[in-house]
Amino acid sequence: MKIFNKLWLVALLIAVMVLSAACSTEAESETSTLPSKIVIAVDDSYPPMEYRDENNDLVGFDIDFAKALSAETGIEIEFQSTAWDGIFQGLNSERYDVIISSVSMTNDRLENFDFTQPYLSNGQVIVVAPDNDTINATDDLAGLTVGVQLSTTADEAAQKQAAKTPFTIEQYDDITQTFSAMQAGRLDAIVVDAAVAMDYVSKNPDQYKITTAQLTNEPISICLKKGNTELKDVLNTAIDTLKADGTLSQISKDTFGEDYTSNIDSELY
Repeated sequence: MKIFNKLWLVALLIAVMVLSAACSTEAESETSTLPSKIVIAVDDSYPPMEYRDENNDLVGFDIDFAKALSAETGIEIEFQSTAWDGIFQGLNSERYDVIISSVSMTNDRLENFDFTQPYLSNGQVIVVAPDNDTINATDDLAGLTVGVQLSTTADEAAQKQAAKTPFTIEQYDDITQTFSAMQAGRLDAIVVDAAVAMDYVSKNPDQYKITTAQLTNEPISICLKKGNTELKDVLNTAIDTLKADGTLSQISKDTFGEDYTSNIDSELY
């Protein structure tokens, strides 16, 4: 009788432990909303950040960065090509989970979206022909014709500067068109992300150069819908790891020849 009672007690304890573990697992699954897969919006016409190569494969800095995030977090990713002029509306309507597409962090965007910590230095710079030594400050754009990509922070920065020192702004659907227009003699200058400018200049030093004038400082970050805090926290932790282990630095060196992921100036202007 005593042996039976002891066996019954052991069985009861085991049942309680199993039930407790099951309840704990169920509670965790109910409280966690982190997805096993995320859809990433990219404007695939923005080299060297995200673009299609000769085989129509999606390549670039942000693509490599997103894949490194996936490997670090264990979250599966899917890229969705999206035109820039509707990319933020798509995020708000939940057609995708995040934008990893050279998104500049600005004060205006911070009011409407969530951002991770910056992962790449960036600002709006001025690109001119190599023999053009006339632009040493933003005011020197006065009276010129300046190309920008439509609805970007380059466009916004140029509009603000043109209100102070008037010049003509030519808007293009994608950034490659601005550089083609300059080569055709239709533009005096281009306002563009520093990362993109550095790539064009490094590959075509006889055609372009970056002036000493910079319109803004706006580091690049991952953009999320407002309130998506859990995913943002996971991505921030992963970015910390990719910085610490040198992965992010290596991606930058592979893309730009230098590391622009360390000592990022996060003060916006």
